[in-house]
Amino acid sequence: MLDVSGPAHLTPVVSAMTSKRQPTYPFVPRSTATLLPGQFWAIPLSDGSFGCGRVIELKASGTEGARVTFLAAVMDWHGDKPPTPDSLAGAKCLAQGQAHVKAITERGGSILGHRSLGLDDIEPWEFRGAEFHVNSFVHRGMQPVRPQKPEDGHFAVLSTWGYRVPAVIAERHFTKRTQ
Repeated sequence: MLDVSGPAHLTPVVSAMTSKRQPTYPFVPRSTATLLPGQFWAIPLSDGSFGCGRVIELKASGTEGARVTFLAAVMDWHGDKPPTPDSLAGAKCLAQGQAHVKAITERGGSILGHRSLGLDDIEPWEFRGAEFHVNSFVHRGMQPVRPQKPEDGHFAVLSTWGYRVPAVIAERHFTKRTQ
């Protein structure tokens, strides 16, 4: 039987998700410690419009690269103004890849807000760990789930993006190129 007498029953149980302070938007992340899945940032494009990047998943604390690396997405969203939680409703991912926090900040970006990934049925994609299956794993997001097999060739390889890759993806998808 649970004893709720005395002040012990008043001690809150804090989960990993609620242990982070609620952020004030906008903010410039210096590490993944302030990031949450579902947060988003504007990707300025050459024609003055905007694309949108989103935090999909964080690496497990204590793993290599966890302080600065996360699973990012470029969203199928384009606008004349930076994204908002409401304007992102229904937007799906164009691409997902591992990114450094500088993918957000290198071009003056900041985290603008949060929209739960579940509202848009967004989950980490499945990836191959490498082109060739030997000594490689299939990943769900950044988490290895099983050894890779030859028949897993239909999955994209989990790539690590350079700082400008989200902008390059959004530029190619949303802006018209002049010849």
